[in-house]
Amino acid sequence: MNVARPACCLAVCLILTLTANAQQPASNPLAACGSTNANFTVKNQTVSTIPNQPPPGKALVYVIETMDNEGLFATTKVNLGLDGNWIGATNANTHINFIVDPGAHHLCAAYQGHAVSMDDEGHTLLLHLDAQAGHTYYLRYHALFLRDSPGIALFDLADEDEGLFLIQRTQQAISTLKK
Repeated sequence: MNVARPACCLAVCLILTLTANAQQPASNPLAACGSTNANFTVKNQTVSTIPNQPPPGKALVYVIETMDNEGLFATTKVNLGLDGNWIGATNANTHINFIVDPGAHHLCAAYQGHAVSMDDEGHTLLLHLDAQAGHTYYLRYHALFLRDSPGIALFDLADEDEGLFLIQRTQQAISTLKK
């Protein structure tokens, strides 16, 4: 009986601890975005060389926006945030690249257009990226907006062949934060 009492107390303490931890609110997923609505100017630039190797001990990330700027499925500027800071923006058919340290990172893409069909879910995308040193990541941002229906946007992780192909078909976005 003496052995059962401590085991029972231990079990009750464990259950209470797990219940308390399960009830704690999750951190704010939108913390991946910047603290304010950033406004970037974006210029498109054709590049002749495409880096596909990160510096030693780092990872290289490309975000490639593959939407056109005309027609039924037109898009506009997309702001990109990383780990709580706005890092740049893309326009239609452009890409941006940046270097990250190895480890967990949180990416945010916030559509800056005014599509009638765009709802809150499609407006902001979030992605958890576990970057490894020496790796290059190619993330395609693609959105679909149809008249009288909710818009949808998504990140798609492309392999190296597809990533290099998409980069060759787009221009580099050079973005500057407006003050």
